[in-house]
Amino acid sequence: MKAKIDIGPKIRDGRLKKGLKLKDVASATGLSVSLISKVENNNTSPSLSTLIKLSNFLGMDASYVLGESENKRGSVVCHKEDRKVWTSDDYKIHFELLNPSLRSKRFEVVQARIERFEAPAERYTHEGDEFGLVLEGEIKVELGDEVHLLKEGDTIYFRSTVPHAIYGVDPEGSEVLWVNSPPIKIL
Repeated sequence: MKAKIDIGPKIRDGRLKKGLKLKDVASATGLSVSLISKVENNNTSPSLSTLIKLSNFLGMDASYVLGESENKRGSVVCHKEDRKVWTSDDYKIHFELLNPSLRSKRFEVVQARIERFEAPAERYTHEGDEFGLVLEGEIKVELGDEVHLLKEGDTIYFRSTVPHAIYGVDPEGSEVLWVNSPPIKIL
């Protein structure tokens, strides 16, 4: 059985340690109080954009949020059944973190199953670079004013500071391998 990421209490703890109310976080991030409350109570799996906004605002890093322990030898083995998994709040993207021990790492690798859905209205940005490989199906990647249709075997690399959105266009769904460098704080 795959380990489910239990981030809600950690997000709440991070907010409370800073002496913030839900409305303070909502005002600063543009998220609704209701959504933040649902995330904190593990009543929803937040979207990637929501996770990035919350973690960046609260100054949280992946090793804390994901409850990782440091491997003294520097190598990490992650068996398939031990991967950390989560699903977006709209159930359109199913993520598996392939390198869960992100402490002192320069990148993170995620395998994702993306169902077909319309282009999201929201674009997100963060520091670093991204690389994607379409393993199966087709996806669209919007980068600023550009729209790229990627099919099985296609790859993409871009600066994460460019407003971007990634979504599925294949009726059968798509499978992608995604690398972020440095790791997005919440992943």
